[in-house]
Amino acid sequence: MSTNASLVDPRTLRVRTYVTPIDRINANKKMHHIAQRAQRPNAENFRFTTEESERFLRIIEGSLQIKRHYELYLWLQGELQHFLPHQVLISAWGDFASWDLKLDVISQLPGVRTERLAECRIDDFLKGLFYQWVEGGRRPLVMRSSDALAQIGDCECSMHSAMRSLNSVLVHGVRDERGGYDSLYVAMHSRSFTNGHPKDRCCHLVDLLISQIDVAFRKVAAYPFDDVMIEKLGAEWSELSRREQEILAWIAKGKANAEIGAALGISPYTVKNHLRRIFRKLGVRSRFEAATRYNDVTRQSLDILSR
Repeated sequence: MSTNASLVDPRTLRVRTYVTPIDRINANKKMHHIAQRAQRPNAENFRFTTEESERFLRIIEGSLQIKRHYELYLWLQGELQHFLPHQVLISAWGDFASWDLKLDVISQLPGVRTERLAECRIDDFLKGLFYQWVEGGRRPLVMRSSDALAQIGDCECSMHSAMRSLNSVLVHGVRDERGGYDSLYVAMHSRSFTNGHPKDRCCHLVDLLISQIDVAFRKVAAYPFDDVMIEKLGAEWSELSRREQEILAWIAKGKANAEIGAALGISPYTVKNHLRRIFRKLGVRSRFEAATRYNDVTRQSLDILSR
């Protein structure tokens, strides 16, 4: 007796459909594919024009030619601005779990340079954006700067002042599953990144570009700020933890323990304990000596890096 796909029950004359295991697997795969497509922008709605396709290919070709930091700067200010207009681009990469990161800032704006991070850190700003990006499934984020910049406080340095003058923030990154590290990129602009287009289109373009941006940044060495600081401050600087470096920078601004604790989310007593270790490592006896030494070395380092 042959087996048919449809069997007839003579008692009810109802047709029962026989579904094979292979049919069920294929149906599940189809539903999974539909669900995946529903979670990401529809690429078919954002087809490149011929001119955009040619421009995108030139961007890719240009990223492969980068060897120096200045070439990276020129590449970012070139045709890439058509797809991702920005006035500030911050790159952070490394182990975000332990906050062992390297930072780079590229911008045409006066005073917005990587070396300025010696005076004013942006760690809390980046932490907030990183965790939002992860919680969002590591998809591109577009937000108002007022929502993103709440963590930088009232500092009036050139870096923070310029960042507060911008209105839009775009965040995306690359996850290295083999190494277990992330690279995060934060673009900022005075205008909206969508520029009147659908937000999904902006996110789709950034998703296409992020791998090329990551390749370009990986082709140049990290800015040598830490090496200069170690050379000027001595081996003691390398012994300071990231948190101790943060606290030392706040002390150099004349902040009290309570103010530092509020800014870093720790108690004044914890700040005091950190200060004791900082004094011991740097061989100083007071916060005034520590701040004076830090400011002197920072000015010398900035002079060297700006040549």
